Amino acid sequence: MTLFVMFISYFLSVSRNSSLSNLVLVFMTFFSFCMFFVSNIFVVYFFYECSLLPILYIIIKWGSYPERSLSSLMLLAYTAVCSFPFLVFIFYFYSNFHSLHLPYLYLYSLETPLLFSLIVLLSFSVKLPVYGLHFWLPMAHVEAPTFGSMILAGVLLKLGGVGLIRLSSFVDFNFLSSFLLSYLFLFLSLVTLVCCFQSDFKRLVAYSSVSHMIAVPILYFSNTSLSLKALIIIMFFHGLSSPLLFILVGVFYSLYSSRQLIVMRGLLLVSPLLSFISILAFFFTMSAPPFPSFVAEVFFLVSSFSLSCWFIPSLLLFTFFFPGLQSFLTL
Repeated sequence: MTLFVMFISYFLSVSRNSSLSNLVLVFMTFFSFCMFFVSNIFVVYFFYECSLLPILYIIIKWGSYPERSLSSLMLLAYTAVCSFPFLVFIFYFYSNFHSLHLPYLYLYSLETPLLFSLIVLLSFSVKLPVYGLHFWLPMAHVEAPTFGSMILAGVLLKLGGVGLIRLSSFVDFNFLSSFLLSYLFLFLSLVTLVCCFQSDFKRLVAYSSVSHMIAVPILYFSNTSLSLKALIIIMFFHGLSSPLLFILVGVFYSLYSSRQLIVMRGLLLVSPLLSFISILAFFFTMSAPPFPSFVAEVFFLVSSFSLSCWFIPSLLLFTFFFPGLQSFLTL
């Protein structure tokens, strides 16, 4: 998925300074793969934070609005506040076990303090992002060019989920599932309602990513083999569908010179093929059959039942009704 998104981003960035854009894409790919394969906690954290640098450079260098500096500062501020406490987590493990090697730490049945469980969750949730830590995301998407938004949605947002999975042995699921269950239940439909009132197409896609990523912590707290499979499948298909929507945003902007949904009318008369592709992309994002993302949504509903049976009515509304309403408003 990372290679595919980077490959498409390369062709969308050919109009920029080719040497600089190619170097940024190479660095982003290198940081992502290093975070997938390294086995040291500090090195995981290091490459997780380094993955922020290419996105910042893309926004500052090729951002289309004067507010790009503000969005970059917002991204840095959220990262500093939420991710720097993870260094305390690293110092704690090194002082107690004299090692930061993940396979070595997995051999022990670790009694992780509750504070460190919250630090791990906070550090990686800011890049998902979960609702409440998401305010930097719409600003970054609006300021970034099309290929930057693709990298942000298809690669950077998935690194938070990868970090949570790799450090799941250091998280107290029993307490956090009961502590954050009401929080997730409260904001589950709120963020999807926010999507329905967006007039900017790019902000709509950005907020829909936030609403989709709420499924990740719910599956993470379920802590079953089925929920882990569903989490990986949801992140994979979201990493494909969200960049596809941002490509459509760029195409629509080239046709209408605007991202306002009220201006985008008569697309079926202008380009029937593009209209058909847009409908397919919306149904893919909705996880409607026969698209394979439908399987991930079914796994999501089954896995969430292990947390609470009261999740099912709201999740049915969240999974099928609100995405359809968003796509209907877009069309």
